[in-house]
Amino acid sequence: MYPNQPQQGQFGGPAMYQPQQKGCWGRNWKWIVPTGCLGLILLGVAIVACVFFFVISAVKSSEVYQQALEKARSNPEVVAELGEPIKDGWLVQGSVETNVGGSGHAKFQIPISGPKKAGTIYAEALKDPRAVGGSWYFTSLYVEVAGRADRIDLRGRTTSNGREPEEDNDDANDNANDEATDEGGVAGGTVEEDEPPPPPPTPRTPSSSTIISGGVLNGKAISKPEPAYPPIAKAVKASGTVTVQVTVDEEGNVISAHAVSGHPLLQAAAVAAARQAKFSPTKLSGVPVKVNGILTYNFVLE
Repeated sequence: MYPNQPQQGQFGGPAMYQPQQKGCWGRNWKWIVPTGCLGLILLGVAIVACVFFFVISAVKSSEVYQQALEKARSNPEVVAELGEPIKDGWLVQGSVETNVGGSGHAKFQIPISGPKKAGTIYAEALKDPRAVGGSWYFTSLYVEVAGRADRIDLRGRTTSNGREPEEDNDDANDNANDEATDEGGVAGGTVEEDEPPPPPPTPRTPSSSTIISGGVLNGKAISKPEPAYPPIAKAVKASGTVTVQVTVDEEGNVISAHAVSGHPLLQAAAVAAARQAKFSPTKLSGVPVKVNGILTYNFVLE
């Protein structure tokens, strides 16, 4: 048989051409590819949703979140505007950060609603176990109600430990004595006209160990050196805002500083700069006191 001669079939005729059969991928790739891509997209969406709900659940279960919500629910102005019961929504924005040493920083927004209207709680709080006994205290806490021009401030009078102060009973006792006293006598008996009046109460003055909350201290510094941008942070293009918790002594010097939020590669530089800041002495009733607050530093890549 010559090389170019066509092969003969079983009965002497030319052989029939049989096409090669396609495999599973060749037969089904048109629907496998779109299905696989759709599956990957759905998996990514599911992972993002899980992370989102995990973060929200962590914020909603935190102590500072519950404190802010309870203050709103117990505020008469908020109750009058929104009605009762007041419920919080799911779309919480913000974060709650705590460090190993017990300090922390929280900033978030809580959507709330009642039978009448809806509103939003705006909260920012700090936690320093050395200054406030481990409790959260709010540097900003208010409610904005839909249709109302002014805000409802939820912060009452607070002491250096972040708790509501006890009522001063001196004025209450004085008022009770005044009501019980008429001309020349007191309830339950009379006094002689020549009896000297009781001595006035001793005014309360803050001690040198008193620490007050100063909130954000950036605008109160008379000297605030800018931090050096760490080369390693520039190499990885780290940027953003670093928040530093500081304690200022009676002479206006920073005696303690530690970062509560921000990129880890930028925190050391921000703390070093915060320790060099200088403030005017803060006085309470004429007595110099310590101040606890925060400094913020913005790191921007050029």
